[in-house]
Amino acid sequence: MPRQTFFKLKEEKKEAITQAFLFEFSHHSFEDASITAVVKKLRIAKGSIYQYFEDKLDLFLYLKEESEQTKMQYIMHLNREDYSDFWSYYRELYVQGIKFDKEHPLKSRFLYHINFLISSPAIKELAKSWKEKALMMMQQMIQKEIEEGHFRKDLPLLSMAHFLYTISISMGEYMERVHRVDVSENLKAELPLLQGTQESLLKSIDDYIILLKSSFNKP
Repeated sequence: MPRQTFFKLKEEKKEAITQAFLFEFSHHSFEDASITAVVKKLRIAKGSIYQYFEDKLDLFLYLKEESEQTKMQYIMHLNREDYSDFWSYYRELYVQGIKFDKEHPLKSRFLYHINFLISSPAIKELAKSWKEKALMMMQQMIQKEIEEGHFRKDLPLLSMAHFLYTISISMGEYMERVHRVDVSENLKAELPLLQGTQESLLKSIDDYIILLKSSFNKP
């Protein structure tokens, strides 16, 4: 977590530092992301960054937490009980994700780029723990649907969770291949990742849901 000296900065300075490093980590590997390059653009002393953060990893984790908290604001109000079935709820999570991407493109690009940083020695073990946490959340959601009689119960819970997790994170690749959505170009152009592609994305989700229903729903 940032040191207290960072939290005592004026909001505009904190925002400038946050935005600058979100951009840097969105376009480079963890190792290649340069604190020196960023502080030159900000016209601040490099040493001041280490008054605000313990090290480069501490800074990176702060950016991740800030981005995830912003995204959570778009989905935390969603309640499964308000939807007729799990898949209507699942679809709405993506609808809100599109809205987050449009309104906070830099944070969205940062979170997307994390998927390409998991082999970094500095965050490899952390990435494993992030995946385990996501799988645990998937298991809890699936278990509830099983208990309420909506999902089948003849398959191992972990297998079902891993399958849904894998499908969910592969959505971007599916869109690029099938619906010609150029996420990479949007990233380079500093646009929202899903710029101009909402219809394609929702079509992808709807196609996936048809397949997922046949796999998960109780016969």
